[in-house]
Amino acid sequence: MPANTTPIFELTPFNAGVTILPADTTTKKTIYTAGANGGRVDSIMVSSDDTAAVNLAFHIYDGATDYYIGNVVVAIGSGYTTVARVEAMTTLAPLLGYLTLKNGYILKANAVVTVTSAKTVTIVAMGGDY
Repeated sequence: MPANTTPIFELTPFNAGVTILPADTTTKKTIYTAGANGGRVDSIMVSSDDTAAVNLAFHIYDGATDYYIGNVVVAIGSGYTTVARVEAMTTLAPLLGYLTLKNGYILKANAVVTVTSAKTVTIVAMGGDY
């Protein structure tokens, strides 16, 4: 069986972000859409100014189905107070430390329960398209 013996590196870096507001309720929001050759997500940083812990559900959408990949708990004030922001990748891909997506696949997230009134959750993904 032939194998790809040439290393493949990320060609075009990206920083993609989304903010989840109370008005979004539990709607899945697009964080990143992989490019024509696919992509790799190396980091997913989450900050919240909510006065309650926030539980986020992450999914990969293949164009037809949202596949659930895990939940990440974001502590009260993460990234806004003395509590550090949350690195979601340590929960979603603890062994690899990154996610790969086929071309056109979409990384999404939603709050499991509506975010507190007048509060926000910000998710920033960093990586690159192949």
